[in-house]
Amino acid sequence: VEAPVSMRTVNQLICAGGYRKIVFGVNGEVLYLGGKERFFSQAQRRAIAARDGGCIIPGCQVNAAWAEVHHIIPWANHGPTDINNGVLLCWFHHHSIETSGWLIRMVRGKPEVMAPVCHDPARTWVPGQDHRAHRASGAGRGNRARTRAHPQATVSTD
Repeated sequence: VEAPVSMRTVNQLICAGGYRKIVFGVNGEVLYLGGKERFFSQAQRRAIAARDGGCIIPGCQVNAAWAEVHHIIPWANHGPTDINNGVLLCWFHHHSIETSGWLIRMVRGKPEVMAPVCHDPARTWVPGQDHRAHRASGAGRGNRARTRAHPQATVSTD
C-alpha cells in the first residue's frame, strides 16, 4: 500500500487475515521473514462452523461458507486462538463489530450476543443466531436427526 492506513484498518486486516513479521535491514533487504501468526486452523474453523452455522448476529442469514472467524477477545489483547474464543461473523459484521455496539460472549461453549441500544433498548444477552442448518437437523434441541448426506448417520445432541 502506497498510502498510510489507519490503525483500525490494520487491526481489521490482522483479525481477518493475520500478519507476517518482516525485518528489513538498513538497505531495504529482508533480514527475517516469519511465519503467519494468529490464524485459526482449518480444524478449528470447521468446529466453529459446525457450532455456529453462519454469522451469529441475529437476523443475518450469511452461512458458514461465507463467514469469517472472529476472536471474541481480540488476539491483539492476548485472546487465544481456540474454538472457545472464536465465532463466525459475516464480512459486514466482522468489519463493523468494534463500532456497531454489538457485544459477544461465550457461555458454556455457545456464543451469546447483546445488540446495540438501537436494536434492543433493554440490552439483553441472547443466544447467537440459530441458522437454518441447525433447525433442519434438530441440532441444539436435544433430539436425534438423520443427515441428508449420510442417511445412516445420526447426530446426537443429548
